[in-house]
Amino acid sequence: MAAKTPEERAKLMDEQMQAMQQGMAMMNAMKQPPGGKGANGMRHDIMEKRMDMMQAMMTMMMDRQSLQSAPAGK
Repeated sequence: MAAKTPEERAKLMDEQMQAMQQGMAMMNAMKQPPGGKGANGMRHDIMEKRMDMMQAMMTMMMDRQSLQSAPAGK
C-alpha cells in the first residue's frame, strides 16, 4: 500500500505473484503426506497449514486488487 509510483506497484505485484506461486507449490507438495496409518494428527497439522497459507494468499490477492483499482495519483 506504500507504493507510490506505477513502477513500485508493478514490482510489488510481481513479488506477490511469485509468493503466491511458491505457496501453491508448497500446498501441492503437502497434498500427499508421507505415511499412511496413524498419520491423522499429521494430516490435521498439514490441513491447518494449508488453510493458513490459503488465507495469506487471499489477503495478497485482495491487496493486489485494491492496488490495481486505486487511483494512480494517490
